[in-house]
Amino acid sequence: MPEITDESEPLVSTEWERDIPGPIWSWWLAGAKPDGAGLRRWQLWVWWERQRGAQKRLFAAVRFLRGFIEAPLEAWGGVRRFGHKTKNVHGVSRSTQFRQLLMLRWQFGVRPNSYYKFQLFKPERFSAAADYLEEIGQLLQVVCRHSPRTADERLFLSKEEFRRWCTANGIPTVENLIEVNRGEVVSRLTEQLPASDLFAKPTNWIQGKGTSRWQCVPSAHGHHYTDGSGLELSTTEFEDFICRTSLEQGRPYIVQPALMNHETLRGYTNGSLATVRLMTVRGSGQSSKPLMAALRMPTGQAVADNFDLGGVAAPIDLNTGTCRPGIRKKGQLPPDTVNTHPDTGSVIAGLAIPYWSECLALTCRAHDLIHAQVPVIGWDVAVLENGPILIEPNYLPCHNLAQMPEGFPLGDSPFAEIVTMRLRKVFLTRSDSVNNEKADGGLQS
Repeated sequence: MPEITDESEPLVSTEWERDIPGPIWSWWLAGAKPDGAGLRRWQLWVWWERQRGAQKRLFAAVRFLRGFIEAPLEAWGGVRRFGHKTKNVHGVSRSTQFRQLLMLRWQFGVRPNSYYKFQLFKPERFSAAADYLEEIGQLLQVVCRHSPRTADERLFLSKEEFRRWCTANGIPTVENLIEVNRGEVVSRLTEQLPASDLFAKPTNWIQGKGTSRWQCVPSAHGHHYTDGSGLELSTTEFEDFICRTSLEQGRPYIVQPALMNHETLRGYTNGSLATVRLMTVRGSGQSSKPLMAALRMPTGQAVADNFDLGGVAAPIDLNTGTCRPGIRKKGQLPPDTVNTHPDTGSVIAGLAIPYWSECLALTCRAHDLIHAQVPVIGWDVAVLENGPILIEPNYLPCHNLAQMPEGFPLGDSPFAEIVTMRLRKVFLTRSDSVNNEKADGGLQS
């Protein structure tokens, strides 16, 4: 696929451009191993290079050093907030928590929120604490910013572009019944919306923001749609409502049929769609492979299954497709183990995801078809009665969803190897070339 040469919206903004590191930074980064500690070096460099000008860098250095000096205060604050629950539930004394917090802060820069969120007080996780990563999106955006632009990178920015790409490549996905932009219906699949439940969402928002589910209710004059809040709309009124919402928010919207999970999974939802988050990774010139997977289950009144919205996430064994107990991100840290679905009571551990091998094959095939050099993709997969379909791809997948459910450290996985390799190729190989050119120029002069 040819590279993009026009001025269309890039996948990543210029904010994430970085110059070639100088000799000292290059020497330090060259020693970074493909693990959590090594990626923290790269994160520090990315952060430092964002500070432009002597004054900003002076303030940044002061903030950086002050963080280590204030570590005891920070650790004590963490123990005060989360220590009681950690002691009662996990049997870890407050003094042990305080000591571990200090050690991890001074040695690896791990802060209290990460310590409790990733449950690093557990012996098996404490020994691997350096490999639990925060803010992986910063490194991924730097990698993407310094990669050749391709036409298919837009599928990460627009849900409609993704649907078209899927159709062109024979990838199963959900159809858009209508597309709305700037308050106008710009395309429709059928003349009239079907007499079935519908799902509406903005095409360029994340984390389930702006989503709504509409139940179709038969009436004397045909049918109407309701969102559960008491609002009842005819077909025409519903389209007008979506158009107004699009205009008010300044975002394009799509309306899709509300999907129903495979029968095996219906006891693990509140009636909304549960999806599998499946992350795949791909190195330069390599085929993609699965990295981790989790079942996301909607709960309560939520119309989406997002982890950030209070949904339950259960880790899935990649080899067997079997779930282990889940957790919830919302609530006081450390996160609670969830053994049964809060609404249905269905036992989570031991649940076998239907069509598991097909889920793995579908996501890896899709990643391999993408020309954009995106090292990791978080796929949202819906498992339906007749097989899996792709809902959307995320080129900046959530590090919490990857690491929290089962304690899977990204720094001790192919993710660290592939991202480190890409960073070294972009910045250290170029740095050597530039330094050699400068040396040659000096000799010639």
